[in-house]
Amino acid sequence: MDIYTNPQKDAYVTGIAKLFMMPTDSGGIPAVAVGKRAFIFISSVYTILTILIFMVGWNLIIAIIMAFWPTHDDPNRQTVLVALWNSGEPMNAMTLTASYCKRVTRFMLKGNPTESPPGSGAKGAQSHQGAAGQGSKTSSNGICPTIESVLPVREEQNGTSEGSAASNAKCGVSDLLWSLLFVFIALVMTVGNVIAGILVPVQLSMGNVAPAAKDHIFYPNKLLYEITDDNGAGFSKLGSLFAPSALRALGSIEASKVTVRERVYIDVQTFYGSVHAIYNYNVTGVDMGLQSDPKLQLRVKGSCRTDYTWLTSSTEQEDTYTLFGGNETLSVKYQPLMDLPPMLRFALDYKSKGSNTSYAMIINTGGLYTYTPGQDPWYTTKKSGVNASVAYQVARGRPVLSCWEDSKWHLNDKEVDPWNLGKLPGLRLHSLWVEVFQWEFGTPRVMKVGHAGGQSALKSASYAMPPSYILNAGASTIGSDLERLVLAAWVSSRNVLRDTTTYDKDGMQNLAQGPGGSVEAASAQFVLQSGDVVTLSARILISVPAVLLLLFILQKSLIWVLGYSDFGNRSLIPGEKRDVVALLATQLYRGLDQRINSRNWEHTESLIPFVYPSGVEGPIVKTAPDEKPGGANTQRPANADNR
Repeated sequence: MDIYTNPQKDAYVTGIAKLFMMPTDSGGIPAVAVGKRAFIFISSVYTILTILIFMVGWNLIIAIIMAFWPTHDDPNRQTVLVALWNSGEPMNAMTLTASYCKRVTRFMLKGNPTESPPGSGAKGAQSHQGAAGQGSKTSSNGICPTIESVLPVREEQNGTSEGSAASNAKCGVSDLLWSLLFVFIALVMTVGNVIAGILVPVQLSMGNVAPAAKDHIFYPNKLLYEITDDNGAGFSKLGSLFAPSALRALGSIEASKVTVRERVYIDVQTFYGSVHAIYNYNVTGVDMGLQSDPKLQLRVKGSCRTDYTWLTSSTEQEDTYTLFGGNETLSVKYQPLMDLPPMLRFALDYKSKGSNTSYAMIINTGGLYTYTPGQDPWYTTKKSGVNASVAYQVARGRPVLSCWEDSKWHLNDKEVDPWNLGKLPGLRLHSLWVEVFQWEFGTPRVMKVGHAGGQSALKSASYAMPPSYILNAGASTIGSDLERLVLAAWVSSRNVLRDTTTYDKDGMQNLAQGPGGSVEAASAQFVLQSGDVVTLSARILISVPAVLLLLFILQKSLIWVLGYSDFGNRSLIPGEKRDVVALLATQLYRGLDQRINSRNWEHTESLIPFVYPSGVEGPIVKTAPDEKPGGANTQRPANADNR
């Protein structure tokens, strides 16, 4: 949830080697945090790695097809292998194989388009034979030309064809089904490459959090400052310390009210001059940024209602209230001053026990001027005096808002009250934060935010501008004021840990420091939000290169095996054993040229073979007789350079 103020850059830790657990609703996820510029570079690199994964994966698939797809010396299947091997990438392979499927389907529906029409006789056959060459033949099923129609093969001494493809050709339905499978595989690889190229960078980035730097953590030792014999100096220091964080919480809900409102439930009912409101919200370990206990929850529910019975007297000078039905009283001055903003005073019932706490809010609006009339219990108006320049005043005798709040910590179906957090089973929270949470959540958060927020606590104060602070009573209500406080209480609860990296120490003693004057690294097990960082998934950072390396090793291993085994398939070029090399377009050209022009090619197992020009002087190459197509001999190197 994007409700934060960017902390100082040295308040958090970044770096590709700084592993931490990013809190999520399902638990911690291994992550690292980097700057935005570094993220752009890393994202680009991983996009390239993803592309390489599919490139290597496609080559591995082609090698598997080479190894285990039986060709049965069928030239149609062999041409499919050549097309796949030289396709380069799955989209091109899909296009080529789909075109082949189209031709096979057309043949199955219409027959062989090269067959002589009825009545053509031997003339058509002779013409066809002349076009194909003297050695051209067709398979016994009359469908697929055998390998002899493309490259003449050696013949046995008895004149029969060696390894004739005519008896083993498999066409029709079988070839179509295999080709459709190849089209599907190529389609999956093509689509997968596009989707992975989009999703991997997206999944790589998980948010904008980074682990806190331990040396920036500060929390005051409240026991030293909550004393009563220093004329209030300690309380003043604490108030100055906590006020900025309360104001940030109050200010953030104005910019993100809709977002926060989704996490907080408030229902306000007004009838016959009385107001009754209920509220509840949950603050999770994920909200707080806890690495140790992301599933920890603070569940808060409360209720408030107006109560006129607490008002015991009302005079021209002040209103007096009796608190919680006891002997304690509180007086609010009734002074129609035009330089006084609307403010709240809070009272806590110290007799409350357990998780349920009673508190009250008393407003000082009685006597303040307003341009508009109001009917809300806190802003009910009357006509001003004859000589007044403003038409209305808030009537005195405003009711108290009597409230109670119940809060409990939950973890793994167990719950405790705020003062017993350390006894919650399964809790891994550092002892420092157990103590801090007891202080922070031991009393209603609404009170803390309202008190620290001062003049900014009430929504109505935003309508009363200095120096006159004249109210807009017609637009002010208890409901809007209470909503502002409860929403800010949720934001403030969420930021308890983050605020410890922003406090102005002002020479105060740090509770987070140990005996040696340093902060334990274990106490920094929480994260800070910042728009200057990007959180990366460590799993993706590791898995993408690992998958690429694994596929590369598998592909190279299988290619190496293919180089020394034909897996029962006859080589496409007679005399060549390494089908992997022979299927390259450069080797196909070399094989054809060597048989037609009888040139001596070198480096016959390289990616690109080579013919030394006849005019270049060099060592005399010994040659050995080799079979020439059709049974004759041709000269080829006896000791070819295979590098």
